[in-house]
Formats: sequence, structure tokens, C-alpha cells
Amino acid sequence: MHEQRLLRRLREGDTAALSEIIALYSSYLYTVASNIMAPQLPREDIEEAVSDAFVRLWEHRAEPVPGKLRAWLAAVVRNLAKDALRAARIAEPLEDDLLELAAPEDMEEEVLRAELTHIAREAIDTLGEPDGEIFRRHYFLYQKTEEIAAVLNMNGATVRTKLRRGRERLREYFTERGYSCADPHF
Repeated sequence: MHEQRLLRRLREGDTAALSEIIALYSSYLYTVASNIMAPQLPREDIEEAVSDAFVRLWEHRAEPVPGKLRAWLAAVVRNLAKDALRAARIAEPLEDDLLELAAPEDMEEEVLRAELTHIAREAIDTLGEPDGEIFRRHYFLYQKTEEIAAVLNMNGATVRTKLRRGRERLREYFTERGYSCADPHF
């Protein structure tokens, strides 16, 4: 109910409503942006992405619907963070529980890490939609299954099932390419 009133006030051009939204969601958006941009980009760039997300909210204040403001802001800051990485010519990170890689001790380890990251991205792309989107939201944005369900208009159980089946399909994808989940790199 509070969010609905805030959005109504925001649509009417009330800057105080924007200030309240900033106070509510700044730390969350900082976490989302930081999970994508750090440590490749400095804190100032992360803060700029968060600020730009709130500017976009003001410019597009008619778009967010009540109950989905947090997800709307997260999607905006995620896209801004990825744009910043691309502009800096830095690959987007892949934080996946299938790839718990140790810090590389030599060049061979670094090459293996890059190869596994590339294969993981390919694997997620093969999941199709909405499964790929669910994986990106869960593993890149660290959204909970209920948040993902709300954004994608799904049941929470469906999202959890798609994550479980997706992990199974990713393990198969890796196994077909000669990687074992028993491998210490998984």
C-alpha cells in the first residue's frame, strides 16, 4: 500500500516521493550493482549506476507498477552496470554455484577459469526463456525465488522447479563437454 502511494505521488511529480524511494532502495541497488561491477570497476562507478537508476525512475515514473518497483529498479541498475562493464571492455561476471572456482595459482588455472565461465554463459543461453531469465535474476541479481516469481508472474514453486531442472541441464551440458561436477573446479 505504501509503495502504491509513493508511486502515485511520484507520477504527480512529487520529488519528496523520489527521496523516499531513494532512501528505501539505495542500499539494495548498490548491492545489485556491486555484485555485477565489483571489483572490476571502482566504487564511484557503482554509485553512479545507482544514481542513474533513480534518474531513470524519475524520467520514466509512469512505468513501474505497484508491487514491482523494487524489481523494476533492480532491472534498470543491472542493465546500467552491464553497460558500464561493456563500456570499460570488461566481461560480465558469472556467479554460479556450479562454478566455485579457486583463485588461479598459475596461467593454466586462469585459462581454465575463463573457459568454464564462457561455457557456463553458453549453457545458460541454451536454457531458453524464461529459464535463462530466472537464472540470470537468481545468480546475477541474487533475487529470491519469490521476487523472481512476482516479476515473471509465476508461482514460486515453478521458479524453484525451473532452477533445479536448469541446474541439472547445466550439469549435463558441462558433462557433455568433458567437465565433471566432481572436478574441484565445480
